[in-house]
Amino acid sequence: MKLSLRHTYDKDLRIRLVSPSGATIYLANRRGGSGDNFTNTVFDDEASVAISAGAAPFTGSFRPESPLSVYDNINARGTWQLWIDDVA
Repeated sequence: MKLSLRHTYDKDLRIRLVSPSGATIYLANRRGGSGDNFTNTVFDDEASVAISAGAAPFTGSFRPESPLSVYDNINARGTWQLWIDDVA
């Protein structure tokens, strides 16, 4: 999954992906400190760097907080939702 998002103080953000069945994973949960933006950020279970070890601005590939493989073997049809909360 690829995301571009402009936001100051990335640590304020919780980014979640919700499947049509309601299964939810966190892609990023309050990461990046006072840095800004997610620019062409790819969430990939095979990435060499975890989002928790990355630094803002997040550019490139990162392993999400929870593995995307949670969605393996589920029906992908339906409406997927990307939730981005500013929890500051």
